[in-house]
Amino acid sequence: MINDQRRKKPRFMMVSSKQDHKLQVWAEPKKSGGYTIYCGVKGTDVKTYAGAAMSRETLDYNIRKAKMKFGIPLN
Repeated sequence: MINDQRRKKPRFMMVSSKQDHKLQVWAEPKKSGGYTIYCGVKGTDVKTYAGAAMSRETLDYNIRKAKMKFGIPLN
C-alpha cells in the first residue's frame, strides 16, 4: 500500500486539438525598440503576452520558446 502512494503520476504532453491550430505566435515592434511576442489568433483581440526580444538575433529564439510553451508545433 505504501508503494501505491509513492508511485509518481505519468507525465504527458498537452495534445493540441483542431481549434488550437489556429493559434499563432508573432512579434510586433515596440516604439521604444525591441519586439513584443504574442500568442493567439492573429487579427483579433484574442492574444496573450508570450515574451519580448531586444534584438533580431534573439527574436527567432524567443519565438521558438513561445511555441514550445503553448504547444504549437515548430515548422
